[in-house]
Amino acid sequence: MLVKKPHENQRNNPTRNFLMEQLSFSKTQKASFRTLDAAHREVMRSLENEIKNQKDFLFEGFNKEDFKIDSLTAKIGALQAKKDIEVFSFFKQVRKLCTAEQVQKFDKIIKEAIRGGERMPPNDRRMPPNEGRMPPHGDERMPPPR
Repeated sequence: MLVKKPHENQRNNPTRNFLMEQLSFSKTQKASFRTLDAAHREVMRSLENEIKNQKDFLFEGFNKEDFKIDSLTAKIGALQAKKDIEVFSFFKQVRKLCTAEQVQKFDKIIKEAIRGGERMPPNDRRMPPNEGRMPPHGDERMPPPR
């Protein structure tokens, strides 16, 4: 989606720049967006850390006799749900920054982002997705793995 995980580089984030550029945000809108984005990233970082801690605890439970996997996985699921709610809330707030014309473009961008994987052609499981890289030099197609 349009949100990077904490371990990924947050500086000069092309996704956020893309959104501001595509929507042609004014200076005021950009400032408001950056404020929302900073708060959003902090919440997401905190939730990611909580999820990581719960998963660490979960996988430390292999050698424990009365280990409650259901309660841990429920906690992890609840934290994931909080992340989804945070992402939705963030984009709802960004949408409120938009003019009527920008809202139409915003809705289109979000809809395309959500459906992003559906538009991709299948890759025959022969090679990993290209992800925007140039094909290898020489032959345009590599032979399938044996």
